[in-house]
Amino acid sequence: MTLPPPDEPRSDSRSDGQPDLPRWAQRPSGGGAVLSDERMATYFGAKWEQVYRRKLAPFLEDPSFVPTWNWSAALALPVWFLYRKLYLPFAIFFLLPNLVFRLLTRSDTALTMEALRKPENEWLLMMNLAVHLSSAIAAGGTANWLLFRRARAASHFVSAQQLPAGEELGLLRRMGGVNRLATALFVSLSLVIVLAQYRG
Repeated sequence: MTLPPPDEPRSDSRSDGQPDLPRWAQRPSGGGAVLSDERMATYFGAKWEQVYRRKLAPFLEDPSFVPTWNWSAALALPVWFLYRKLYLPFAIFFLLPNLVFRLLTRSDTALTMEALRKPENEWLLMMNLAVHLSSAIAAGGTANWLLFRRARAASHFVSAQQLPAGEELGLLRRMGGVNRLATALFVSLSLVIVLAQYRG
């Protein structure tokens, strides 16, 4: 009985004795090109150098979530998300506080200014303030990371289109920036509703 010949040593084996990585793990990620300084400046516009390079620095090194702080998002909740074209977070921060408030208070009645003026509803006012303060803290702590993810996704999308360089940057510029029209309409409508409730 003859024994099979010993296995030939693989040419791609590592000299340090560690097992070889699979091919997908050996490929370069290409994240440097996708998140290049030119692309980020195109996406964010003039505020890239002044504001967002510093705010997003932790995520450019490691894209995993770490809490950072964004005063604009915390104070202008949820308007800042609409302004920065973060439409899903805008919807969440717009709808979720009222839903949480109704679940905590088991109340289906509308919280009007007239109802809040009643002494027996003082606890509802305090609960409403607590829910909205919690939402503001959550928004301020996650806004920079959500904005980074949006910029990275837009850059990946543009890369996948395989457009000429000039057209790539043009598409990225349209996807980035801010949405002033939708923000102005939302703020105007909100003011009209608040004034109608206050007068009622």
